[in-house]
Amino acid sequence: MYKRKYGKMTVNAWLNSELERTNCFVAVFLGVLLTVAAIFVRISVGSPYRTILELGIGSIIPPVWLMMLIWTMAFFVNGCAAGLAFTYRIGGCELDKYKGALSFFLLAAAELLWYPILFGKQFVLISVFMSILILCLAIATTTTFYRITKFSGMLLFFHDVWLIYMLILNFAVLARS
Repeated sequence: MYKRKYGKMTVNAWLNSELERTNCFVAVFLGVLLTVAAIFVRISVGSPYRTILELGIGSIIPPVWLMMLIWTMAFFVNGCAAGLAFTYRIGGCELDKYKGALSFFLLAAAELLWYPILFGKQFVLISVFMSILILCLAIATTTTFYRITKFSGMLLFFHDVWLIYMLILNFAVLARS
C-alpha cells in the first residue's frame, strides 16, 4: 500500500513497519537478560588483567574497559535481535524461527563460555577454536534471522563484524603465547 501510493519507502517508515510486527518489550527483555548473564560470567571469572599480564598481550589489545563495554553491548544487541526474530508476526517461516532459536541459544552459550576459557583458564588454543565456532554460529544465526526479519539480521551483522575482530585478536594472542 505504502509503495503504490508514495513510491519508495523511507528508512524510518521501513523501520516503523518492522517494529510494528514484533514485540519490542520481549526484544529488550532478552537483550537485558543476556547482558546480565554476560556480566555474571565476567564477575564470576574475574578480571582479565591477570591473564593479559601473564600472556604479555597488553600492547596488542585495546583498553580493557573498551573491550568489556563493546562485549557487553554485543550481548545486548544479540538478545534484542533474537527477541525481534522470535516475536515477528508477519512472514517468516516457523521452521526458520526454530532454526534461529537453536542457533541463537548455541551461540549465546558458546559466547558465554568463551570468556572463562580464555581469561579464567588461559586456554588460548581452545579459545581460538571457540572463536571460530562462535563466528560460524553467528553467521548461521544472522542469515536465519535475516530471513525472518531483515532488521534483526542487520543488527546481528554488526555483531558478526565484532566477532571477526575478536577472532583476529584471538589469533594475535595465540601468536604471542
